[in-house]
Amino acid sequence: MVERARLRGRRWAHVLVIGVAAAFIASSGWQIASAVFGLGVVPVAEPWRASSATDRACASGLQSLAAALDRAAARCSATDEATAEQAAAVFRRALSPEWDAASSVSTACAASREGLDAWAALERLKIAEEQVARRIHAELEPLRRDLATHLPQDLR
Repeated sequence: MVERARLRGRRWAHVLVIGVAAAFIASSGWQIASAVFGLGVVPVAEPWRASSATDRACASGLQSLAAALDRAAARCSATDEATAEQAAAVFRRALSPEWDAASSVSTACAASREGLDAWAALERLKIAEEQVARRIHAELEPLRRDLATHLPQDLR
C-alpha cells in the first residue's frame, strides 16, 4: 500500500514537472514567434504635425533653443579659455537671450502632444553639448601647458 502511494506520488510529480516544462516551452515559443513575425508590434507613430497654437509655440520655441545651442557650441569651440569651467561659463552665456525664455517654451511643450518628449530631447542635447565643451578644454589643457612652457616668460 505504501509502495503504491509512493508510485502514485512519483507519477504526479513527473506530471507536474512535465507540465511546467511544457508551459515554459510554449511560452518561449510564443515569445519567439511574436518577435519573429512582429505580432503585437505597435506601428511607428506618424510624424508630429504642429496642428494647434500650443504645438506650434512648442515647436518654434524648441527650434530657436536648438539654434542657440548650436551657436553656443560654436562660440565655445572658438574661444581660448584656460579651464573647463571657463569654457562651460562661455557656453552658458552664449545661450542667451533664447534660453532666458526657456520656461515659457517648457510650459508650451508641457501642454503639447509630443512636447514633453521633444523638451526632454532638447535638455539631453544641452547637457551633452555642455559636457563636450568642458571635456574638450580639459583634454586640451596639457597641450596648452606644454605650449606655454616653450614660450618666453613675458608671452605666457
